[in-house]
Amino acid sequence: MAVLDNGPGSPSGAGPGSGRGAAENLFLHRAMLALVLIAMVGFAMFSLAGATDITQMPLLTHIHAVTMGAWLILVAVQSQLGSHGPIALHRQLGRIGVLLAAFVVISGLMTSYHTIAIGRLPPFFTSGYFLTLGVLNIVMFAGFVSAAIVTRKTTSWHRRLMPASLIMLFEPVLGRVLPFFIIPFVGGPEAAMPVLMENRDALELLRLVVHSGIVGVVMLGDRLATGRFHPVWGYVLVAVIALYGLVNTVSGLPMVAEFAGGIAASAP
Repeated sequence: MAVLDNGPGSPSGAGPGSGRGAAENLFLHRAMLALVLIAMVGFAMFSLAGATDITQMPLLTHIHAVTMGAWLILVAVQSQLGSHGPIALHRQLGRIGVLLAAFVVISGLMTSYHTIAIGRLPPFFTSGYFLTLGVLNIVMFAGFVSAAIVTRKTTSWHRRLMPASLIMLFEPVLGRVLPFFIIPFVGGPEAAMPVLMENRDALELLRLVVHSGIVGVVMLGDRLATGRFHPVWGYVLVAVIALYGLVNTVSGLPMVAEFAGGIAASAP
């Protein structure tokens, strides 16, 4: 996120070293680091709690995990460089970031397909739901990253579209973080699965509310720092709501269920 220069679209008269420009710079940098930290801690906690056995994961899942980890580290470094320089290195790493983002998309789509094919779905996901969720998640991520690349010379948009792209990947993060709050409330691990299975719609709504809430927190923080609501966050909020709506609508279509079922049936 190139934020040292007061490029096109930046608040007029708000250079990064003064007044609102400095507050904007600091907030967006901290927001990106917070999003990265939540994502990394969420996945780490899920593994350390024994909810998933990483030794049993297929190679493709490991590749995607490493790719995502590299992406999270890169965007954190890029946020630091964009905020404090050197800006030349930020731009050079941006070229690497384009390639890494493309690999995130490719490995993400392949992992979704392979997970269905080998039957490693979470018990409360149908194959159609999992496929639709995986595809739409990664497509929306790719859309926001692409928009960030296109607007890289329009600083106020680029610096917000990058954390926006990360927010679009928070559905799987929430799927790993929220159980730590839900399980004690419903009576512990043994009681959790039946409760989650019986209240799947409520769980889906909870994820939507929390996911939208994250957008709202960032939006309000940006408003406090800059004195205005930037349009990017409106687009992100619409995209998050559309994600859950589309997943639950499209995954129920017979042709999607049939196609996803065919993937599972084709497994050796």
